[in-house]
Amino acid sequence: MAFQYPPLPKPDAIRLLILKPRGFYDQLTGILESVTFSERPKYLALSYTWESRQPDTHGLPLDELTLNGHDIPIKRNLALALRYLRSENHPLPLWIDAVCIDQGNIDERNDQVALMASIYSRATAVITWLGFMTGDEIRYLYPPHYAVDDPYKDPYNRGNSKELATWFTEHTLISSTTGSRNPAHSNAAEIEALQRIEAINQHGNKMVMTTSYWQRLWVVQEVGLAQKIFFVCGPTVFVNEENLRWAHQMQAVKIAKGMGSMLEARRTRFTNLIRLQNLIEQFAGQICSEPRDKIYSLVGLANDVIAVQSSSSVDDGKHIGGPAESIQYIGSEDVEFVIDYRRRFYDIWCGVVLYIFQCPHYFVPDHLDTDEEELSRLRHERLTNVVRFAGIVQNTLQDEVERELTGITTSTLETERNSILGPKLFGHHLVPIRGYVAGRVLDLGPSYADFVASFRHQTAWKTKWRKHYRKEVDLAQLREMEETYSAKILNYSDADIARIAPLLEESFVTFRSPDNGPLDDLTAAGTHVDGIQIIESMLSTLSAKTVPQTVPDGRVSRFLGTKYCMGLAPPGTVVGDWVIRFWDCDAAIIVRPNEPASIDSPCALVGRADVAEVRDRKGPFGDTLGNQALTRHANGDDEDTRMDMVMTWYTLQRITASIDT
Repeated sequence: MAFQYPPLPKPDAIRLLILKPRGFYDQLTGILESVTFSERPKYLALSYTWESRQPDTHGLPLDELTLNGHDIPIKRNLALALRYLRSENHPLPLWIDAVCIDQGNIDERNDQVALMASIYSRATAVITWLGFMTGDEIRYLYPPHYAVDDPYKDPYNRGNSKELATWFTEHTLISSTTGSRNPAHSNAAEIEALQRIEAINQHGNKMVMTTSYWQRLWVVQEVGLAQKIFFVCGPTVFVNEENLRWAHQMQAVKIAKGMGSMLEARRTRFTNLIRLQNLIEQFAGQICSEPRDKIYSLVGLANDVIAVQSSSSVDDGKHIGGPAESIQYIGSEDVEFVIDYRRRFYDIWCGVVLYIFQCPHYFVPDHLDTDEEELSRLRHERLTNVVRFAGIVQNTLQDEVERELTGITTSTLETERNSILGPKLFGHHLVPIRGYVAGRVLDLGPSYADFVASFRHQTAWKTKWRKHYRKEVDLAQLREMEETYSAKILNYSDADIARIAPLLEESFVTFRSPDNGPLDDLTAAGTHVDGIQIIESMLSTLSAKTVPQTVPDGRVSRFLGTKYCMGLAPPGTVVGDWVIRFWDCDAAIIVRPNEPASIDSPCALVGRADVAEVRDRKGPFGDTLGNQALTRHANGDDEDTRMDMVMTWYTLQRITASIDT
C-alpha cells in the first residue's frame, strides 16, 4: 500500500520528521507527525539541494527512509545529509520539504509553499547541508601514513555534525525552562554549547568543499529567513557565517558562486533592499527545476509582499500572481501574492509586473510627512522601470510566458483576446509606461536575409551611411557598433527574428510627456487623482488619431537613424518613424509620429525593433544615456525626448520577451 501522509490540521500546520537515533550504517528510520503552529513546535529546518554531485558511496544504503513503518525512496544527497546529522543518542525533529510535503498533492504544495516564510523563520535553526566529497577526495586530505579505513564513517566519528541533535535537545530544554525569565543565562549557555560543538570537530577546515548549493534558488529564502543558521560540510559544522568564509579562504577554495550575495541578502534582510523586485533582479540566474519557483521561492523573503494560498484568493484586486480585477492606490495595505502551481506563466508574469504599481516602496501614506520631490522621483522610477522589469521577469520564468503564447497570431488575436487581457489597472487592461525617442529612422537597408547571405549587401549598407553622417568621428563610432552588432545578429535564431514584428495594437497611445504629465499623477498619494479618468482621457484621443497606412512587405530590414541609432526594423517601417527605447535594457519599438506628438495627437505603433548598443550607453551609475533622455527639459525643445504611453499586457509581453538588461 502506498504511503499515507498524516493529514494536516487547519489553519496553519506542518509535518515534522522525527529522525530516530541510530548508528551511522543503520537504516534511516523516523516518524512523520503533523503539528500546528499554535502548538509552537520546536524543530530544525533542513536547507539542501534535491539534486547534487554525489560520489559512489560503496554500497551505502542511502536511497531509502523507513517512515511510519513504510520504506519510501529519497534522493541520495538528502540520505547522506540525514546520516551525518543523525545522532546515536538523541532524536532529531526536522522539517524537510521533500519528506514533509506531499509533493503529488498540488493543493497541499500551494499551501505549504505559501507558509515557507513561517516554516524557516520559526525554526529553532536552519541547517544548510552543503554536501560531501568522494571517498578518494577524503583519503587525499590525510597524510599517506594515515590509514582511512572507511572514508565515510571515519570522518563522521571525528566530526561534529552528529552533535547538532545534542545541541538541539539542550537548547530546547534551556529555552523552555529559563530562557524567557533569564535571557542572560540562556545566552551564556547557548554560547557554551556552540563552543563545545566547535571543539569536538577534529577535521579543522579540511572538509570545506566546493558545492553547487549556493547556485540554487530556494536556498536564498532558506538562508535569509533563518533565526540561527548552521553550515554543514559533511561531518563538519560551522556555527556562523564568518567561520564559513574564513574556512573557504584558509583552504584556498574559491568562495562558491552565489555565497557572497546570498549571505549579503541575509545580512540586509531587515532593510528596504529586500523587496521582491530587487530579489528577482539579483537572483534571476539561480537554478531551480520548476520555473514558477523562480518567483515563488523569493516571495517569502521579500518584505513588501505576503504569500497566500491559492484557496484564499479572491477577485478583489489586492492579490498579485492570481486574479486581479482592478488596482487602485493601496500603498497603505498589504500586497498579497498568490501561490498556485496551476496558474499559467502568463498570468504569473502579469501579476509580478502589476506588483510595481502596488509596491509600498513607491508610496508614502498620507499620515506621514510627504516629500513631494521624492514622491515625484519614485513615480518616475516606477514608470521607467516597467519594461525592464517585465523583461527580467520573462527571462526569469525561462521563456515559458512566450512559449504559452506562441500560438497567438494576428489572425487569432481577436478570438484569444479574453485569455490575454491580463489584470485591470486603473479600470483598464492596460499598462502605463515611460520611454524615450532614441532616434528617427533615416534610411532602410537590406533585409535580414540578404544581409546574412550577401557580402555585397553588407558592404553597400555601410557605404550608405555617408549620406547621413559626414564626420569621420561619427562614422568611426558607427563602424565600431556595426562590428559588434553584426556578429550578434548573424547568430540570431528564427525565434529571434520572429520577435521583430508588426504589432497591431488598437489601445496603444504614446505622446511626448508634458511637464507634470498625466501618468505622473497615477497612484500619487494625497492627490486623490482618479487613475481611471486619466487612462480614459488618454484613450479618448484614439478616435481622432489617423494612422498612415502602409502595407508591410514582410521583411525585417536593417535601419539607420539619428543619434547613432541602428538595428533591425519590423516590416512596415518607413523613413521618418521614431525608435523608442526604454531605460536600462535593449527593448525598442518603432512608432509613426503625428506631428506634433502631443497628448492630443499621439503616435501609432508599428512594431518591435532590435537595436545595436551605443558605445557609451552604460556608465558607472547605470544607463547614462537613458537617464539623460528621460530627463524632462523645461524648455520643451527637440532635446525633450521623453515619451509616455499605455499599451495592453499582450503588447508589453511581445516587446519584452528575451530582452537584455
